Amino acid sequence: MFKLGYQAFTMMGIASIITFYLLKNIKKSIIYYLLSIVYVIFLFFPFIYPYFSIPSYYGQLNRKIQLDGQVWLKESYPEDNEIVDYLNKNEKGQPVILEAQGDSYTDYERISAFTGLPTVAGWWVHEWLWRGSSDIVGKRIPEVVTLYESNNINETKSLIKKYQIKYVIISRLERQKYPNLNEKKWSKIGKLIFRSSSGFGALYQINL
Repeated sequence: MFKLGYQAFTMMGIASIITFYLLKNIKKSIIYYLLSIVYVIFLFFPFIYPYFSIPSYYGQLNRKIQLDGQVWLKESYPEDNEIVDYLNKNEKGQPVILEAQGDSYTDYERISAFTGLPTVAGWWVHEWLWRGSSDIVGKRIPEVVTLYESNNINETKSLIKKYQIKYVIISRLERQKYPNLNEKKWSKIGKLIFRSSSGFGALYQINL
């Protein structure tokens, strides 16, 4: 629905020209002046837009221009960047990974985005719109919570087999999203194969 804004902007531009023409042909009266004030106010709104849109999109315009999209990850989530580099270097297949699930246009699903590896559940709204139904992703989201927070080893193993998970990511977003995260159990189910230089990000490989 938000894409209708493009058409609305064009239509309002055309309407403003017609409105201007009609105003010119109205006799100068109190109605004329009132409508003119309203017209000027609405005409002024588009000129405010760049003031907010340019900083929102480009920041403070003082960043180095470059084509490496991973620079953002390196600066914002250095531990995740190290995990991404490790997976891209050492994994040649397409195994399923487990990472924190989040809403659209957030930093969640960053590992799958930068490695191309499938994850158990992606962005909620996007997964829903792609399929025309929220049933599939809606059922997976609580199971991702269970995978991270459950103390029941058998329940965790059952879900791992269900989704054929090979790698489990535990980093900043996972710790934020799942406050009851149980990291110790992953050493029993799999093995720690990589830890970031900060010690905050961890990658476990499942051995079932």
